Amino acid sequence: MLNIWKIILTWPRFLRTITKAKSITKKNKRDPNIISEEYRYHWLQKRARYMLWVNDVKIIVHDRDNWIDKGCLMVANHQSNADPGLLYVLNDFNKTAPCAFIAKKELANNKAFKNFLTLIDVLFLDRNNPRQAIEIIKEANDLIRVPRTMVVFPEGTRSHSQEMGEFHAGTFKIAQKAHAPIIPVSIVNSYQIFNKEYKKRGKKYVHIVFHKPIKPDTFMTKSTELIANNVKQIIQKGIDQYRDVDHKKAYLEYKASLKKKNM
Repeated sequence: MLNIWKIILTWPRFLRTITKAKSITKKNKRDPNIISEEYRYHWLQKRARYMLWVNDVKIIVHDRDNWIDKGCLMVANHQSNADPGLLYVLNDFNKTAPCAFIAKKELANNKAFKNFLTLIDVLFLDRNNPRQAIEIIKEANDLIRVPRTMVVFPEGTRSHSQEMGEFHAGTFKIAQKAHAPIIPVSIVNSYQIFNKEYKKRGKKYVHIVFHKPIKPDTFMTKSTELIANNVKQIIQKGIDQYRDVDHKKAYLEYKASLKKKNM
């Protein structure tokens, strides 16, 4: 398969990436000012793009201008482990608030991920500790005010399909506490990236749909259950709109539009 050859051909680069991630992490722990935040974000973005390239992923972005330049809560459906990386590579450090994430606490000690996750703002959640969840909401609120784009996946786990699971309503307390806009995001087809059946087919086309921000004044007095249901419906519309289109054609049209825009 093509992606195996990509890994073989770039193996030295892959090993250097792991070594450098450890080095940057150690320096950052000693003194956070040694390596600038902007450098860490850009360095990690390049590595995220490399992993998407290795897996033959082509991203089609819709309505990117809805990603506003201020602290916000970005809420997306969760189809695969690639979802955080897909959003992260689209984050323009100079135009929108840098991404921050909430991740399960197990990743904090994962050998494959921990040295990369410490380079950016990641809050580690113990899903079996309700008290710690309250602290996470407070820390997420603080990050939004920095400002940050606080990215959350309210399903809490991957669906491995186009179908969404139930949204955890407590997630939306973050937006209420920070009085921050909510940006719903639909991720379409990312479940195919690590699926053996789809790997054999070559390129995977993933749609990322940024919906219009929901202003805090419209949901501050609503229950989190109602907010969760409304946001889920918005995300579902994005999935339904792009799940059955000609993905290759959509990608070519998207690339052509980018080329025209940059001329």
